Amino acid sequence: SIVARVYEYAVKYKEADTEYKWGGQDPLRAIQVDCSGLVIRCYQYALEGTGFSLLQPDMSSAYMYENAATLVPLEQLRPGDLIFMGEKNSANITHIAIFSRAEGDTIYFIDSTEKSAEGKNPSVNGVTERSYSRNDKRFKSGGIMQLKH
Repeated sequence: SIVARVYEYAVKYKEADTEYKWGGQDPLRAIQVDCSGLVIRCYQYALEGTGFSLLQPDMSSAYMYENAATLVPLEQLRPGDLIFMGEKNSANITHIAIFSRAEGDTIYFIDSTEKSAEGKNPSVNGVTERSYSRNDKRFKSGGIMQLKH
């Protein structure tokens, strides 16, 4: 399935020590992508040879949320589906991640970001697998990418 291939490419980006760069959409062998660039590239790789394509070749996380995804509860996500995120006290979508798995009260995802060390949390720069509690207010919605044939 396409979504399973998307997840496989997200793992490849993570294993390649990919760095975060705002606006970045470098191919897999390059080193810089941002959150939406990671999602777009993973889907483009997964869709090769299938006859399907993304609705747009370049989309922000907010655009995908508003125009290119079917929104679903986090409980319905499969590895490779989308997680839309934002600041805790805002409804705005400012970040997107690829769902990895849920274990108990914890949701794991692969994303590209750059964050300074904060309390017990180490700094992050690039594509990593991270996790938050299912009830974390940064989670806004799950999503299934819409495709065209």
